[in-house]
Amino acid sequence: MSPYMADITDRKGRKIRIIFRDRAGSGKELSGAVLNAALRVKISVPRIIRKAAGPGSFAGGCLVKTLCDKAIKEILGLEPVKAEIKFEKCRSFMLDVPADIGNFLSDISGIIIENQYNFEDFKNAVVVDAGANIGLFSLYAGARGAGKVYAFEPVRETYGMLKSNISASHLGKVVSAVNAALGAQRGTARIKCNTRGEGSAMIAGGNSGVNEGVSYEQTREVKILALDDLIRRKVDLIKIDVEGYEKNVLLGAARLIRKHKPVLSFSAYHRSADKKMLPKTVLGLRKDYKITLNTFAEHDFYCE
Repeated sequence: MSPYMADITDRKGRKIRIIFRDRAGSGKELSGAVLNAALRVKISVPRIIRKAAGPGSFAGGCLVKTLCDKAIKEILGLEPVKAEIKFEKCRSFMLDVPADIGNFLSDISGIIIENQYNFEDFKNAVVVDAGANIGLFSLYAGARGAGKVYAFEPVRETYGMLKSNISASHLGKVVSAVNAALGAQRGTARIKCNTRGEGSAMIAGGNSGVNEGVSYEQTREVKILALDDLIRRKVDLIKIDVEGYEKNVLLGAARLIRKHKPVLSFSAYHRSADKKMLPKTVLGLRKDYKITLNTFAEHDFYCE
């Protein structure tokens, strides 16, 4: 295959190659058809199993997820441990593949292919990634030419994967990882988290209605930082996906937002009240933002 014969393109028509490697080092490029088949399995298999189990029957989340991930690996034709994402006109980056392959593929589809956060002007941009997880968006921003990316991830194990992915992608001079959550003010908070897979997590308390169907392995204390205490320079983009804690992150960046008016791109799907509350929060900080609700992948607000 010539370098850019892959049939996967992003929302703007740019060609993307996604190459998986197993523990033996064997590689396989993902086609659009295989990606779509895997994503259909991620959506349909849990639904089918729960429907077959019937009301009141046990269909444990771990069992459903295990069966789903096994089916996806069969579709992929290998059990991937590394992923390389290549772009036609900018640098590539590498990631360790987390255990929950279904969510990983879904994130690639949303963040990379659909560009759900909708930002395009990455060249030399200063970017804040609140809720960096294993680094998919941070590395994407770095690959697209960002001058500096500040990536915040509070879960220690997930932060370790983030650091490893930054190193493997040779983006250490661009992406700076911080093992903390962002919030309205400096302090600590209890966080519910999973340390396996992609390390889903959310601040405990005050987030009723968020992730009610998700089971968490443990609760621990993490450090909370306010963006205004950390960054004095102009910021071009603040991306936020923090499981219902978005308002707190915005309030902790009030000075930055009022002074520099960065683009704000953040999740709007964690609870129904967010669609009214979060725009009010933004406009309370600066009245001249134009706010759009995008549905490229999930529901996200884009404020410019």
